[in-house]
Amino acid sequence: MQWEVEALEPDELRRLVLAAVDPYVDRQVLAQQAARQEEQRRALASFVRGWGAAGGTSV
Repeated sequence: MQWEVEALEPDELRRLVLAAVDPYVDRQVLAQQAARQEEQRRALASFVRGWGAAGGTSV
């Protein structure tokens, strides 16, 4: 089956892509990566807060 991607509604395109990819997603690896990203966000936020307290300048 072939479609013109531009003719699909964004929600429908998203649904089709997620349905096609879903069987190949390793949920354990995905959860580990999400946890790692959250740790990195917290570390970056902490760094930024410290930067301001140390007299750093904002861009």
